[in-house]
Amino acid sequence: MPREQKKRGRRLHQKPYEKSLPEPELDSNPEEKQYYQDEEVQHAVGQQAFYGLLDSTQIDYFKEAEGIITSNTFTSDEEREQFYEALWSEVNDIELKVSTDPTGSKLFERLLLAAPKDKLLDIYKAYSTRFSELSTQRFSSHCLETLLNCSRAFIASEVEQTPGLLEVATIDTENAPVTSAVCDFFAEIRNDIPKIALHPYGSHVFRSFLILCTGKELVVTSGSSILSGKKSLGGQKKVDDPATRHYRRSDWPAVLNQFIEDVLHTMVSGITLEGGRKMALDPVSSPVLQLLIELEDDLLRCNILSIIFPTNEGEPDFMSVSFLENLLSNPVGSHFLEKMLYSCPLSFVEYLYMSFFTPRLHIICKAKGFNFAVKALMQRLNTKSAAKFSARLLDEVTDLSLQNIVLLNNIIVAKSQHGSLETDVVEKVTGLCSGADNILLALLDIGSFENVSARQRSGANDSLKQRSILVENLLKTIPQLSDAIVESFIAFPLETKLQFTENTIFSHVVETILSKSDLAVPTRRKLLNDFMGHFGSLACSVGASRAVDACNVTSTGLNHYRERIAQELLANRESVMRSLYGKKVWKNWNMDLYVRSSAQWKGKPLRG
Repeated sequence: MPREQKKRGRRLHQKPYEKSLPEPELDSNPEEKQYYQDEEVQHAVGQQAFYGLLDSTQIDYFKEAEGIITSNTFTSDEEREQFYEALWSEVNDIELKVSTDPTGSKLFERLLLAAPKDKLLDIYKAYSTRFSELSTQRFSSHCLETLLNCSRAFIASEVEQTPGLLEVATIDTENAPVTSAVCDFFAEIRNDIPKIALHPYGSHVFRSFLILCTGKELVVTSGSSILSGKKSLGGQKKVDDPATRHYRRSDWPAVLNQFIEDVLHTMVSGITLEGGRKMALDPVSSPVLQLLIELEDDLLRCNILSIIFPTNEGEPDFMSVSFLENLLSNPVGSHFLEKMLYSCPLSFVEYLYMSFFTPRLHIICKAKGFNFAVKALMQRLNTKSAAKFSARLLDEVTDLSLQNIVLLNNIIVAKSQHGSLETDVVEKVTGLCSGADNILLALLDIGSFENVSARQRSGANDSLKQRSILVENLLKTIPQLSDAIVESFIAFPLETKLQFTENTIFSHVVETILSKSDLAVPTRRKLLNDFMGHFGSLACSVGASRAVDACNVTSTGLNHYRERIAQELLANRESVMRSLYGKKVWKNWNMDLYVRSSAQWKGKPLRG
């Protein structure tokens, strides 16, 4: 009896009714000039970039090499340089194959981070005529992003050696080879900019290129940064350069400044009202739009904002109000609105404040993304408007839910900037905690002391993190509530204090308490007495080690307590030195000096 032919791959998942369906036709409208693309179209761009496969021997070698670089077990700089030189010779002539390989691309990023100028130029030559393809390939896009980020330091040195680059928008191949290579990169991708900018893999390359053209310093952020791809090694790391500084537009090559003008002209001319609002809500195109708005603000322009928000006077139209509400309820749109409020002209911020936020506050304050907009809005408004708006926001806080906790944090930060609303915040927080015996437990939403250990295992609880941040802000900015929180912590049983200190979230609260320089001497003695006898074990804990460091401040002027802590650390030297966190505590307390000469140690201030 004949058996059914086995299927694998995509044919295995194809449903019976899909077999007879014709191939879908792409709907192209030449009259509609906008660059917003659907997800299916975006993923189809640049899939033909294939330059061969690495064999098993090469893959194993690159995996082993990456492990050696990660462990950083080199005994000298010379050994490290020899190892990197051997790797460069190994990837020579197969740069494209390595860049598009999942294993090879990781190693190649690490090589680029440590690449000298001549190697960097060799990679530009190897990538030449293929920049567009590599920008939209899954793995090579991260290598290209790292290549652009590493070019910043060399361009800065070329500007210092050739000041003429600042004045004339020309290419000097001899004196500025890296700048010339970046110019070649732009010349090749110029016609593909709209596709690359809105491509899932190419968008972070495009954003890195724009940041390079501005000369701005890279900011170290999380993987969700608008500058880098989430899985990029080089994009998330600030390139080590002792001379790194913020470069103004006048301190950067004129030819790169001209590229920004060209990109803005190309992108803005393709944005429509409907397309621009779609881009603001799209996970790929929204970060691009944010960066374009920021670049326009640097040039004192607002062309994109005038397209997305055609009305900036009087009452906003129904579609604009609906769009703003959609931004607040969308996780991508809320970040776009926050960035837009930071970058747009102050007159437009005041217009949105008067025409949208103020009359609809009671409705929109419940939106998930409202707190992102409030954070930016409070920073841009003047002191009088911020105080008035904060007072209205406090009226909307009726409980200690997560949404209201984040809102309180934003209000307190604004209060510290504008120097107002201290009395209102005290009354609101006191009223919300009026029925609780311990204000610290109430703010952290812990019913009793017995629940602390259970909460210790909830390390990823976002609500707990936000409540901890709220307590830290209250300790730093509002003295009346700060004293009450410190007294609440002192009233804890000893076991609860130790659990608090060892908790990775609560330890930040304990650190803030111990770091307060205005604590009374009796209060500081109570805190230090409670931890005596436990410093050896606390120093080895990931959370409690920061509290031990904070005792530097608590023991200031109390030399007897300070020496007792040092003696306890010395008594537990073996266990402390076996722990990564214990080693940091040992270093911050200058314990090596204490072992050599306790007299010199007493006269020398401890490290922060």
